Amino acid sequence: MIGMPALIEFDSFKENAELCHKLGLDFIEINMNLPLYSHKIDVEEIKKYLKLYDLKLTLHLSESFDPFVLDPIYRQAALDSFNSALEIAKNLGVKLLNMHMSKGIYFTLPDGKLLLNKKFHHEYLTYVQEFKSLVESSDIILCIENTGIHDLDFIQTATDILLEADNIFLTYDIGHDITSGYKDKAYFDLRRDKICHYHIHDATTSHNHLELYTGDLDIDGYISQAKNSGASCVIEVKTARALTQSVEKLKLRA
Repeated sequence: MIGMPALIEFDSFKENAELCHKLGLDFIEINMNLPLYSHKIDVEEIKKYLKLYDLKLTLHLSESFDPFVLDPIYRQAALDSFNSALEIAKNLGVKLLNMHMSKGIYFTLPDGKLLLNKKFHHEYLTYVQEFKSLVESSDIILCIENTGIHDLDFIQTATDILLEADNIFLTYDIGHDITSGYKDKAYFDLRRDKICHYHIHDATTSHNHLELYTGDLDIDGYISQAKNSGASCVIEVKTARALTQSVEKLKLRA
């Protein structure tokens, strides 16, 4: 399946659904960073257009979501947010949620930066285990996306713990990888069998979310890799114009 992100230039789900249908795509990844798709989401409105155009959804959790944060009040808020997202997913027939990991807060010391999640490693991993149990008790697939921090040992350890769950997998964002200097590549290459979702956009070492075939990435190779594994793909460019042109190029190469 190939999908598109909900676009910030659109003020309604209807506009996203119409474009998705026009381009012949299969699903929309709605992003909970956008107020339109936060926890005040209009479920019935979205259902109407999903049915009208025979579309599916995936859900991208807010980038501020961090269920491992050390502060108990913030952590409980994150868990409440996740439970709310599960309810939204259930009501909309969403099977896949996408999330970012966070390296957390750091203290600047005379000889460098000290990450609190690394300093308080035991507490951090306790919260990772607790979150894993919460996800395991649901019927959702949760995918962890790379954001240029999977070279950190405690992020690798935490992700490995989460991947022990049968319903937790990886999202490979090819643009994030190149702009980070391929900090995530080694980790993801060794766990390619756990990748079930891709964010596809072109990129250079300094810019990502570019229209397909305008940057430095082997788009055809990544599309083929995703198709061969049965993974879903979001063409994660950020404007209707770039998305339309990207999909048209893909169709010409099919």
